[in-house]
Amino acid sequence: MSRWPVVVAFAALGVSTQVCWLAYAAITTATATHFGVSDAAVGWLANLFPLLFVLLSVPAGRLLDTRLRPALALAAVLLGLGALTRVAVDAYWAALLGQGLAALAQPLAANAITRVAAAYLEPRHRPLGIAVGAGATYVGMILAIGVGTAIPDDVPLVVAVGAGLTLVTVVAALFALRGRPPFGVAVRRPPPLTAVARQPGVGLLATVVFAGMGVFVALATWLEPLLKPSGVAADASGLLMLTMLVAGIVGCAVIPPLAARKTAEPTALLVTGVVTALACLLPALAPGVATGFAAALPIGFLLLAALPVALAHVERTAGDSAGTVTALLWLTGNAGGVVVSLAAGALLGTPGLAFGLFALLALGAAGLAHSLRAVDRGKTLH
Repeated sequence: MSRWPVVVAFAALGVSTQVCWLAYAAITTATATHFGVSDAAVGWLANLFPLLFVLLSVPAGRLLDTRLRPALALAAVLLGLGALTRVAVDAYWAALLGQGLAALAQPLAANAITRVAAAYLEPRHRPLGIAVGAGATYVGMILAIGVGTAIPDDVPLVVAVGAGLTLVTVVAALFALRGRPPFGVAVRRPPPLTAVARQPGVGLLATVVFAGMGVFVALATWLEPLLKPSGVAADASGLLMLTMLVAGIVGCAVIPPLAARKTAEPTALLVTGVVTALACLLPALAPGVATGFAAALPIGFLLLAALPVALAHVERTAGDSAGTVTALLWLTGNAGGVVVSLAAGALLGTPGLAFGLFALLALGAAGLAHSLRAVDRGKTLH
């Protein structure tokens, strides 16, 4: 019997990790003034997360494969300690330490999405469970940005609100872990990482995720300066980003379960790549508010749902190495975010080229998804 309360509890923990990650992002200037540090120093309060994620993603995945419940408990405790540290001491060093503790938890919380679904849900419910877990990350982004925007000048209050949410979700997650999972997923000895990486389709899927997450992170990072030369105001760019995130939450609820029911995840990724490429061409050729919204809706609905689609494919096909494959996907996705964001940042003077780059990457991902579909027809990832 599926245990949805456990899945929801850990999805809520995923919301908290995103709130911790972006806690200071919407109040960067106020935080720098409050702590008496530079904007760059405030940036490190968020930059710790992708840095530690890249370093710890694979070890976290293998720990989840072998010691699921202790790993989940560790993630919750680290998040809780980070929240308490930030609230207890109103100083930059405490904020940095608290963020570091939360950043250590993020690889465990993110990589647990497929493992929690496999351990606590019946097979027919797992795609939706994965979609709930992945969609929660976008909810966390919206909450973090919303809290910072609503309380722009009171740093301690913003921190307290985020910490309060985190502590509630930590307690709920630890409470949910009391019972054993009904479906056994622990692996005594996960396959070697090199063997996992060589499994059919893993490289293709990882590259698709690299391109997809790369485009999304670059859009989230640079959307405002890319549209500014066309006369799009900052508040309009923010509304475009919010539209994309909301559409992504809806897409996460609809697309992954549908694709999984038809065992058509590669096809869904192919369609996502083609539609995203066409949507990115709109602001490249005719930038403006109208084309921005016309692009934001399909990009959000499809591209943001691509990660849970990929994770559902892993859960269905990767067997004992699912945790490690999931970790590889998160690792390559975060790497894609760094690489594509840097490339787009170098093209801020020519926004059309930046959007063209996004379209090219999305089209390349579609081609790889087509190849993955051929692999999927003949064999699984395991």
